[in-house]
Amino acid sequence: MLLIGGGKSLLFMVLAYLNYTSVTVVVVLFRALIKDLATRICARGINCVE
Repeated sequence: MLLIGGGKSLLFMVLAYLNYTSVTVVVVLFRALIKDLATRICARGINCVE
């Protein structure tokens, strides 16, 4: 198991970036993480909806 900051979110970010013709759905259980992930994903040029 990876600890906090271990790069787990990169797993789905890379898939979403490489598969730009498909949809990647990510379920985040903690509200505080949703805003952080959405900001980081949009900064990388990936379309994101909360």
